[in-house]
Amino acid sequence: MKYIEFLWATDWLSRYHPKFYASELMLLADDILKWFDEELPEDSATLVYLKSLYQSPDEAMEDIGEEIQLLTGALRSN
Repeated sequence: MKYIEFLWATDWLSRYHPKFYASELMLLADDILKWFDEELPEDSATLVYLKSLYQSPDEAMEDIGEEIQLLTGALRSN
């Protein structure tokens, strides 16, 4: 998933489906965006956690992006 698609999907969910946007998946997506944009301090517990799960922000975005695409696709078809 490209960065811009990731941003679009998270923005769309926050605007039109706020109850889904408040989910743990979306909180993780927000943290990944912060990691990608280098907004997390090096000593951040969030950054340590993300690095324990993923090798890079790109890998994290790709992995979570697939879940977000499934969610947005399901919601758009309703």
